[in-house]
Amino acid sequence: MSRLEELGKNRLIVLNHLLSSQKLCKSVWYEQSNYLDQPDIEDTSELINKNIFPFNHIPKLADTASSYVTFSFQDYRPAGTQFKSGLLHFQVLIHKDLLLTDYEILRYDQILASIDELFNENTKLGIGKLEFYRMDEIFVNEKYVGFFIKYKLWDFN
Repeated sequence: MSRLEELGKNRLIVLNHLLSSQKLCKSVWYEQSNYLDQPDIEDTSELINKNIFPFNHIPKLADTASSYVTFSFQDYRPAGTQFKSGLLHFQVLIHKDLLLTDYEILRYDQILASIDELFNENTKLGIGKLEFYRMDEIFVNEKYVGFFIKYKLWDFN
């Protein structure tokens, strides 16, 4: 059995978890500053490969103002002989025109909080609980600003 056989299954778990949050989906789908007051998104799978990407890449940033979340698995390494650890890495990219909201927070703050609510201490991946590992800003370009947030996971080797 491959040491990384579960990656595809884990990717689907993460994707479905993201899509299960109307708050997160509205944050990336709607351009209005009152995005949480907009109607629920009936089919959140429409966001896949448009606003939510199950890999660490956005094929082309939209010319119009948009919001994105990407995720990937990184830095897998042995942890002793029976276990391995890795990182679940999210990127949040927001067009500068969409930063301000009606909710006294910036749009990326809402998205980061939603991701943390879904994944910090989550037990659906690996063994044990996901652990918050790190968060920081990333440089994108003159139109987009971004952050990344990472969680450490453990699994059997």
